Amino acid sequence: MDRPAAPPSLREHALAIIRDAIATGELDEERIYSAAGLAKQLGISLSPVREAMMALVTEGTVEAVPNRGFRLVPVTEADLEEIIRIRVLLAVPAVRELCRQLRSAGSDGGTPDAGDPEIAGTPEAGDPEIAGTGPAGEAADPDTAHPDTAHPDTAHPDTAHPDIGDRMRQLREHAEATVAAAEAGDIVGFYTHDRRFHESLLAFGLGSRAAEISLRLRDQSRIGGQAPVGGVAVEDIAVTSAKELIDIVDLIETGADDEVAELVTRNLYFFRRTEA
Repeated sequence: MDRPAAPPSLREHALAIIRDAIATGELDEERIYSAAGLAKQLGISLSPVREAMMALVTEGTVEAVPNRGFRLVPVTEADLEEIIRIRVLLAVPAVRELCRQLRSAGSDGGTPDAGDPEIAGTPEAGDPEIAGTGPAGEAADPDTAHPDTAHPDTAHPDTAHPDIGDRMRQLREHAEATVAAAEAGDIVGFYTHDRRFHESLLAFGLGSRAAEISLRLRDQSRIGGQAPVGGVAVEDIAVTSAKELIDIVDLIETGADDEVAELVTRNLYFFRRTEA
């Protein structure tokens, strides 16, 4: 029997607000924040803020400064590149798996070959969608990068998820909400809905652990604080990036594995754009 989802706790509410503030660059990397000062700045209660900040300390997004408060952990260009590459190693198998689930749902009950790298979620190291994702040009071992996909017999069932249609509708709704926020110039809303899209994409394709890993890395990257290259306005890049989410859903639904793997990789390199 399905149980209704529990409403978010005050801690979860505070954590969501703080994550948005970090993502959009509202919180300064050079500044130390007291829990009380942060609660006042964000307009939320002190106790949930303190609990939320301790959760972010555990995640590695912020660090505690004894007797003073909290500050964001600095992120270098090398850190950002590493973070995005790991997220790509998760996102590419996730979109391929969703393509597989839809093919399975539309078939006559045939069982996919578990040895197919597109099904197992572990593309070969030479796969251009993985190996060519960044300047370093080297791909990590997928089995060690995301152990949830190391055993296709358990991580990827032979039949499509019974709710695959509902899941695709949810992804499209998140994508459309992201586009609406970006086109309205609501950058906070854009980051919020973009986060929900990628969370759902990973959860539906690989599972909740993969989604948690990717989101934790996303929060550490503080994409809102990264200046786009080429002098392109953030608002313009946001609209382009948001529309790519619609395209990602379309490509999954048409079973275009290679094309969607390439697009989700491009989408994750959000601030490496030279044109909108």
